[in-house]
Amino acid sequence: MPSNALTRRALLRGTIQVVPALAGMALLAACGGSAATTVTTAATSSAPAATSSTAPSTAASTASAASTASSASSVAATSTAATNSTASASSAVTTRAAATTSSAAPATTARVAAGGTKVTMLTHWDPATTLKDFQPYVTEYAQTHPGVTVEVSAVSFDQLLQKITVAQTSGSIYDIYHIYDLWLAQLIRNTSLAAAPADVATAIKDAYPAGAVDGSSSQGKVYGFPTEIDTYALNYNKRLFQEAGVADAPKTWADLEAAARKLTKTDATGAITQQGFGLITGWDAGVVHPWLSMLWSDGGEFLTPDFKQAAFNSTAGLDALGLYQRLINEKLTDPKLSASYSTNFINEKTAMIVMANWWQSTLQSKMKENYADVATAPIPIGPAGQKSIAASYSWLFAVDRTSKQQPEAWQFLEWVNGPAAAGKSSRMGDWLLAQGILPSRTSDQQAHTDKLGTPFLKTYVDALQTARPFPIVLDGAEITTDMQKQIETVVKSGGDAKAALSNAETQVNALLKKDYG
Repeated sequence: MPSNALTRRALLRGTIQVVPALAGMALLAACGGSAATTVTTAATSSAPAATSSTAPSTAASTASAASTASSASSVAATSTAATNSTASASSAVTTRAAATTSSAAPATTARVAAGGTKVTMLTHWDPATTLKDFQPYVTEYAQTHPGVTVEVSAVSFDQLLQKITVAQTSGSIYDIYHIYDLWLAQLIRNTSLAAAPADVATAIKDAYPAGAVDGSSSQGKVYGFPTEIDTYALNYNKRLFQEAGVADAPKTWADLEAAARKLTKTDATGAITQQGFGLITGWDAGVVHPWLSMLWSDGGEFLTPDFKQAAFNSTAGLDALGLYQRLINEKLTDPKLSASYSTNFINEKTAMIVMANWWQSTLQSKMKENYADVATAPIPIGPAGQKSIAASYSWLFAVDRTSKQQPEAWQFLEWVNGPAAAGKSSRMGDWLLAQGILPSRTSDQQAHTDKLGTPFLKTYVDALQTARPFPIVLDGAEITTDMQKQIETVVKSGGDAKAALSNAETQVNALLKKDYG
């Protein structure tokens, strides 16, 4: 993940409030909002070379709303006059005729007419590192697309959704937004985003795993290009497995329980000194997504297809939460270790845990030579499951519905997300890998098998073929928080699994009824 990964993780670990009241946003806009300053940098002709996956920073701080709002930064590359060599350097990219609607106009092979058009993009990237690393692509695009300027602005992750809402309320929109998929449904409800034109939507469906496409779609419409993606897998310590006589990673829940019995250690008082299987508390996604992965891997469903009712209060749901309860009751899992889940895995007090791919760099930096003992495996399959299905969450590039530069915006997104050359990664794929981020495009994964085929990451890459995103649903953050609280009543307080699911069902159904009738 980028250098502001821990800031984003902190926000993902809390309740993300999805789009505040528009009246409040209008007031903020009237008071000045969060004005972005533009820094124009000199153009260079080369894009950054692909490098090995870079560990994210472990020291990103969250600025206050006021200071962040006043310090948004931008880089822009302005194209120079066209030359024959510049014109020939770019292959034709499809464009669309309608600039101000989201209708699926047919693609053409004509370049967008030069005329000083500026395309603006808003992200959450760190200006000093990740945004700077992206700038050469902006420069390259300006050089190969005369007359088109791409200006990229950045605010911190905790201010991004607010900045988008303020911009749209005040009429000072950006053409392109880089958004977290949990926000997609609400932004669509607020008529903020344009659906991808038909040819772009088809290209996205053909180029990305189904789960990544689902994370960029709502009600059958694709709204943008998937970028980074995170999913979940079983992480385990090979040395602890060897010492306990466990030969292989568990493939089923029964295997997991059997392995946990061998891996758990206690002291003379009966206190657990090494838990066989660890759980996570205190972080909403970290609580809900592993449980959701278990639910899906047991053949269960989270919501009904029409989003009108919860579907998790079922046999599969009870199986998944009952597994947690059983592991705790049999003292194979210690709830007291759940809040410091990362530290306890790093210190080898936890033998197995379900976790997302982004924490690889944390393990590498903290475990040092002991990182070699870490391995990953697919989510174990439940008694009624047919295959391993991991939960995922992702980011996407989307286009503002009222943008007057929609054709140019989609053209830039096609260019930066499409293969740089036949058989090569996209520029976005190269950039993601350089930041230590898992790219979602299938051809990018294939182009970077040397970096993504490592023992740790290969499991996650393979899991993308069957992974499913948390439903793109209104009030997704609130639903996640409700689920977290009820799961934690079982993990932290010894509550009854059936009662917890029933309570969660009541709370989630109330939200769904409000949103979907």
